[in-house]
Amino acid sequence: MQADYVIIGAGSSGCVLANRLSADPNCRVILVEAGGNGTGMLVSMPTGFGKTASEFGHSWHYHSAPERTINDRRMLLPRGRGLGGSSNINGLLYVRGQQADYDLWSQLGARGWSWADVAPFFKLSENYRGGESSLRGKDGPLSTEELVHRDSTNDAILCAFQELGVPRCADYNGADQYGAFYYQTTMAAGRRCSAADAFLRPVESRPNLKVLTHSNCERILFEGPRASGVVISRGGLQETLTASREVILSAGAYHSPKLLMLSGIGPAPHLQKMGIAVKVDSSEVGQNLQDHYILTMSWRLHDNAYSYNREFTGMRLLWNVLRYVRTHTGPMTIPAAQTGAFVKSHPALDLPDLQFHCLPISGDLDGMTSGAKPSLSRHPGLTLGPNVLRPKSRGQVCLASPDADNAPDITHNYLEAAEDQHLSLFAMRMARDLVDTPSLRRLVSAESWPGNRCQNDKELLDYARQYGNTGYHPVGTCRMGSDDSAVLDPHLRVRGVQGLRVVDASIMPRLVSGNTNAAAIMIGEKGANLILS
Repeated sequence: MQADYVIIGAGSSGCVLANRLSADPNCRVILVEAGGNGTGMLVSMPTGFGKTASEFGHSWHYHSAPERTINDRRMLLPRGRGLGGSSNINGLLYVRGQQADYDLWSQLGARGWSWADVAPFFKLSENYRGGESSLRGKDGPLSTEELVHRDSTNDAILCAFQELGVPRCADYNGADQYGAFYYQTTMAAGRRCSAADAFLRPVESRPNLKVLTHSNCERILFEGPRASGVVISRGGLQETLTASREVILSAGAYHSPKLLMLSGIGPAPHLQKMGIAVKVDSSEVGQNLQDHYILTMSWRLHDNAYSYNREFTGMRLLWNVLRYVRTHTGPMTIPAAQTGAFVKSHPALDLPDLQFHCLPISGDLDGMTSGAKPSLSRHPGLTLGPNVLRPKSRGQVCLASPDADNAPDITHNYLEAAEDQHLSLFAMRMARDLVDTPSLRRLVSAESWPGNRCQNDKELLDYARQYGNTGYHPVGTCRMGSDDSAVLDPHLRVRGVQGLRVVDASIMPRLVSGNTNAAAIMIGEKGANLILS
């Protein structure tokens, strides 16, 4: 099978690429996805992420290696499987990050990726129901909207932030991120708007676009220094796809470096250990892995306080599902967090360095950290999940074996950096201060996790190591930059070969200050522009 472009991975960036590259009817595009079609009620219903991310079917269930920095825990690391990728299973929060994030990319050598360079591509993608502005788009495929379903407990959370001196923020995706808010979401009329919904399904019938599902990429093929195609397996058979122009990896921060290494591009000592012939000794492939680390804390609420613990159990759950099926409204439309805030650990800071995810619900943390099926608390609850926005800790992705069917070997090294520990402690104490404000104190009965047993820094840090969780935001393992050690140049071309690019969240030199799906879609837009140029 032949095409001009072969794209590996139909996630947030890959769906954008398939749309934009196939817009030229003379350009033949093949999009390869290891999962299925990425559809179903649990995908389209926003609260379905609680099952699609934690159970098999719509996600790859990777685990990290034993993480020595968090008590040797093996962190569950789900990634989206199927057309739409992780935009099918994420928490639906639309967050671009700070403008300064992208200016830093440029300062680190990613020329052409400053805020001024990327802002038009955020706007190009977006259909913001709040209305067009200088920073927000209205004509793009991706539906973003203000959260419709609100409640008294979340209103109290926003009042509590104000009582702590954190103001309301009218649009954290606008000029200034600082403040508290209801989150914006990738939804349309109560349904999830995934990257496949927005970018792929409307153009899937183009005769010059071929979409292959249930197809695993095994390695990249080369003719001399040029990438000429890929080997895939589907239906138990191997098949070669030929790319006359480029092969593009959009497989994500775990899989894109894995495919590069399987194809001989990576740290030479590691490839030799795996028995793989070295094509390009690229020492940073798989390095620079970054992720947010969520510090989950929860409180028991009084029985008269609004909480989703009631809405998602028993007959109330059945009623809410039926309501959703009929009207696409109600509690089944909530994202992973309804309210949140970007805050500063010190008033002298120019920019926020902490993020809060807030939701009136609570669960069994012991069960979740042991890998068991998540279960809700029987009583009304409130969960606050602060995290450090720009962590210093770094991990890596390596090959576990030269077999393409094996998952990569992933180590994040959460909380390794002293600065991450310090800011995490501040964030946990701030969460307690928030609950101690008048607006929330009247709703809260007791602290459930970590509880009164954790008071000093050592006790709180021990709790963070045992009960913190991935933010599901892995990036950075195919870093772009102008220096020779960068995996990619700023045009996303793999150094040392021709006709091969990486276009996904793995290209980020630094993790953005917030959830990563919006940035991954922007990367797809700008990557397509670079390729077509």
